Amino acid sequence: MSVVMIRMEEANKLLDFSQKLDIGLLDSVVNCLYNSTGEQLRLAQNVLTTLKEHPDAWTRVDSILEFSQNQQTKFYALQILEEVIKTRWKILPRNQCEGIKKYVVGLIIKTSQDATVMEANKVYLNKLNIILVQILKREWPNNWETFISDIVGASKTNETLCHNNMIILKLLSEEVFDFSSG
Repeated sequence: MSVVMIRMEEANKLLDFSQKLDIGLLDSVVNCLYNSTGEQLRLAQNVLTTLKEHPDAWTRVDSILEFSQNQQTKFYALQILEEVIKTRWKILPRNQCEGIKKYVVGLIIKTSQDATVMEANKVYLNKLNIILVQILKREWPNNWETFISDIVGASKTNETLCHNNMIILKLLSEEVFDFSSG
């Protein structure tokens, strides 16, 4: 992979929330994070950290996941989403929580319906599963009473989806056990 040089002025465009997010530029900055050294690495770290800490960064996650072709950029977007769930879930408007929940479930179903797609996106799917468990810790049972019946019903769809749903239940049981013991 060739190293793309980024300039501070270009990279800072990612921090302008009045503009449409430039996914190609974001991919370039993420590539710099993983493939550069020195000043380029520092610039990429600073821009990505500042972007991740922006209170509205999570509103761009769907665009990043839909349009980026870079798995590392997608993982970065999922880190943003996970952070907002862990730190701001209780203060988000209810409709936004419901929207995030449906979006994450949709991505998990899309990624785990086919064995080939599931295998090719194992790390991505694992992060989605972890994010769903973070949501469940905040939503179930009070705001998602039907979760167990939902996941059982979805498991009947096909074998790979069922397999992934078992992974989700395992992660959830581990989280509940860790939470109750600590």
